[in-house]
Amino acid sequence: MKKYDYLVIGTGAANITTDAAIDAGKTVAIIEKGKFGGTCLNRGCIPTKTLVNPVDYQIDFARLKNKGLVEGEFKLNWTVMGERMWNYLNQNSSQVLEAYSAEENVDVYQGTGFFTGEKVVRVKLNDGTLSEELTADTILIASGARTRIPDNIKGLENINYITSETFFGEKFPKQPYKSLVILGGGPIATEFAHIFAHLGTQVTIVQHNPRLLPVFDSDITEVVLKEYKKSGIEVYLNSEMTRVEEKGGVKQFTIEHRATGEINVIEAEDLLLATGLTSNSDTLQIANTGIELDHRGWIRTNEFLETSVEGVYAIGDANGKFQLRHVANYEAEILAFNLFERERNNTGEAITPRRRARYDVVPSAVYTHPQVASVGLNTKMAEDQGYQITTGKYAYEYTIKPFAMGYDYGKPENFVKVIADQKTRRILGVQIVGPEAAILIQPYINLINAGEHKFKILEPDIGSAETARERKEFTARYLDPRTPDAVNYTMTIHPALSEVSTWASGEIEFDGPTLNAEQPIDSD
Repeated sequence: MKKYDYLVIGTGAANITTDAAIDAGKTVAIIEKGKFGGTCLNRGCIPTKTLVNPVDYQIDFARLKNKGLVEGEFKLNWTVMGERMWNYLNQNSSQVLEAYSAEENVDVYQGTGFFTGEKVVRVKLNDGTLSEELTADTILIASGARTRIPDNIKGLENINYITSETFFGEKFPKQPYKSLVILGGGPIATEFAHIFAHLGTQVTIVQHNPRLLPVFDSDITEVVLKEYKKSGIEVYLNSEMTRVEEKGGVKQFTIEHRATGEINVIEAEDLLLATGLTSNSDTLQIANTGIELDHRGWIRTNEFLETSVEGVYAIGDANGKFQLRHVANYEAEILAFNLFERERNNTGEAITPRRRARYDVVPSAVYTHPQVASVGLNTKMAEDQGYQITTGKYAYEYTIKPFAMGYDYGKPENFVKVIADQKTRRILGVQIVGPEAAILIQPYINLINAGEHKFKILEPDIGSAETARERKEFTARYLDPRTPDAVNYTMTIHPALSEVSTWASGEIEFDGPTLNAEQPIDSD
């Protein structure tokens, strides 16, 4: 059995923690079954946004042309869009692998890691052989997730379909589809619909929920739905796909409305499944360990990212809390600080408390057209939690910049909505629909993350002795909004231009020890 200081399964956001381990002089084992760089780089937020942006420019051009501000034609080149995307993905993935392979104290295992015992891992290498048993003082699971395949659609197993994994793989189209049915109405579904509808594809969305993007308030999603219908996207809401079959090279889909029972049969060239994610914990053979899963199959973690086995941590899609890269980055940064970066005395004892994850101010953005973004509670969540809420709205079109962008001044379509608590006068949440929503939301993310916060204990039964002590000693904190760490400790939506401004604060270096900037305060 080979022993390491640190072993990691996955090379996405976990690289932040891995780099900290390397910088700390630890011996490191890295296990990756696919392309290096994880979901976001290879089949997630980076390639999708690389395809979204040219489409957005086409829409911008059409708006300006409608005002007589530009002339001529705007034509997207799908071949070049694809080549540019693939060149970036492949180059960066290769660079990650090469960089880690060149490290002196790092061993890279290309294959599927799985547990054979408590904190004991083997790797089924991609060449078909098995590694020796590996163990480590610290193990980080960042194994991602995969598309959930529905089991209630008759005939699905008999046809070829697309997932985000295969789209950014062997099924990437040489040309845009002629017609495409998308099953699902969340971020993946709506972004793909936006992309292909403006590339000439006849797009149909079939959504189980009565609304698109149901985590957003209805006034937000109605703006998106209106725009999608204007773009020629056909949308079936509150509907189930019950059957699919292929006849003469064309797929036929039977759609049933959940409330009325109305049946529709639609046809398309291809089917994209955007039906949510399922855990990869089954590939890890978790049953060979004491690591506990929740009822959905995700790895249970507490606010310190600890699992039920001491010294084993899980972040990102693996713990199932939020399938967002900026959440995984945030979790990885917390672990990097807690495990490898915080100041210690001559005996190795930490002289500053650990950071903790909070999930009440998680931001999100969807690159639909128009974009949507949010942070904190939506209206229903706030009301369900007993808040007496008040809201404020302000339209883009009442300001000059959108007018300069070609929008009609004084005709409100896009807006920012702030949700606040009448009693405390504090902001509970913010939702935005309109251009660059992912950028506009960032000041609110920073604002509501700073200041006083009472720590919430997650999974009280999980925790080391250090966790038990810190939960008792440090029940609340104050994060000074004037410090760079107030920005560094806040999630930044990825990918968005706001990363440029927020990450700049992370480049500041102060003299003295590396301490937790969250100052303990009396929660009473």
